[in-house]
Amino acid sequence: MTPISKTLEELINEIYQDGNVSIAEYKALRDDADLRMNAVVQAFGQHNNVTAFQKAVDVTMQLLQTSVIDAKKARLNDTGEAIVRDAVTAQVEYLRAGSQLALRLL
Repeated sequence: MTPISKTLEELINEIYQDGNVSIAEYKALRDDADLRMNAVVQAFGQHNNVTAFQKAVDVTMQLLQTSVIDAKKARLNDTGEAIVRDAVTAQVEYLRAGSQLALRLL
């Protein structure tokens, strides 16, 4: 596991302690992530790759949310929902694993 700051670890542990993420908790984590990225920009200047990554994460979250909404509107049966859930989970885990590999380079 990649080391993270104590405050971030505490925030993450608090959010996941009940096994459910509320909208308020999601927004708090999003806002905290933006503040941390702003600190990077302030310390090291506007960096195209770092800021592009932040924007890509925002777009990814929007696409994830709209994909789930579209799947829900399609009124999938249980099997269809399971297939979508499995595919989305695989994509999220792919991003998580890639993040861990990339952060080892720091």
